[in-house]
Amino acid sequence: MKKILLYLLMPALVFVAGCDKDDEERPVTPAISAVYPSSGHPNMIIRIKGKNFSSTREENKVQFNGKAGIVIEASETELQVVSPEAGTTGPVTLSTPKGAATGGVFTYLPPVEEYQVTTLAGTGTAGSIDGPVATALFRTVQGVAIGADGSVIVTDRGNNRIRRITPAGEVIPVAGANSAGYTEGTGAAARFRLPWRAVEDAQGNIFVADRDNHAIRKITPAGVVTTIAGTGTAGYADGPAAAAQFNQPLDIVADAAGNLFVADNLNHRIRRISVDGQVTTIAGNGTAGFANGTGTAAQFRNPSGLEIDKDGNLLIADRLNHRVRKVTQAGVTTSLAGDGTSGYLDGDAAAARFADPYGITADASGNIFIADLNNHKVRKISTEGKVTSIAGGAKGFTDGLGAGAQLNTPTDVCIDRNGNLYVADQANHAIRKLSRK
Repeated sequence: MKKILLYLLMPALVFVAGCDKDDEERPVTPAISAVYPSSGHPNMIIRIKGKNFSSTREENKVQFNGKAGIVIEASETELQVVSPEAGTTGPVTLSTPKGAATGGVFTYLPPVEEYQVTTLAGTGTAGSIDGPVATALFRTVQGVAIGADGSVIVTDRGNNRIRRITPAGEVIPVAGANSAGYTEGTGAAARFRLPWRAVEDAQGNIFVADRDNHAIRKITPAGVVTTIAGTGTAGYADGPAAAAQFNQPLDIVADAAGNLFVADNLNHRIRRISVDGQVTTIAGNGTAGFANGTGTAAQFRNPSGLEIDKDGNLLIADRLNHRVRKVTQAGVTTSLAGDGTSGYLDGDAAAARFADPYGITADASGNIFIADLNNHKVRKISTEGKVTSIAGGAKGFTDGLGAGAQLNTPTDVCIDRNGNLYVADQANHAIRKLSRK
């Protein structure tokens, strides 16, 4: 009986073995599963994902609608390719010694306004030195703001100092010292604990979001530092400023009437400190999430950047939602840009992608500029609702034009009256200047 059963099973065993042999001999051809981003400009780094590529870079020939791209990195499952200068919209094709493949369509976007990137101050080396911008040193700069005199106010996070770059090109101290603490005082006698961002009002007072002291500090024109809101302990409480609590406030802006607005990071809320010293919540319910709506019906996820636009609306860099949001004066929260997925994609605002949008500013015409942290770029949202990249290519520290320049985890951006942008280039320990070409 056993012999009969074995005899009956033999054809199946032979068939299975034959299938394995056929699979081994079948040609292994490449296949493209994704092209990312699927739209952009010349000289961008495009990632092509798939299988059976050649790990020898030179053996992969990639074309964008018939124009050759430059393959700079290669593995069997991913290629990094520079989009051709004279490319046009069309399919992405690949040929290798193993065969050929066609992927999705890469769409060339209209030319963008590029900015010339130069280094205003900082050498790329961490330190704490005042003086001429050519030799000044910073440590993990976190925030930039424009002073009334055209100077650039720098929140020098790693040094726990607030500093100023004068129009004459000198870096001068404002307050704080190279040690963390929570002390009131004048100038270098005061102490901060990882200050994040600052803003100057019309009277020359500087207000600081003192992150790890969970407080909002004030520096008078004479350099006297006091606490105007927060208890120094992390928490959440509205009410009189002295009793109110914050949890890692990251950014602060002031309106024309003197009210202050705070991006309260770990409370996932937008708070207001009114001129009469009352702290209220104007948007967010304290739960990390994403929801549009009015007041506490809205949700944020670690809001990190604030700006007031020409119409008095608050603009928010909603970092871990990878979106740019707006809160009207009536407290209504909507989304302006970003589809909520971390990534990099220019184009229509609703479909664009950011990777931790961190700092935000706006010009007098209503254009919005974003320090896009993990894309190492500065992005622009036009009044027509289009997102473009105006500066920054691969991560690094290089001056240049547009995508030819390099940034390293930019955290904040501000704009002067002439339309020049200033960027806190955190990991390069530098302040960069972006000027229209």
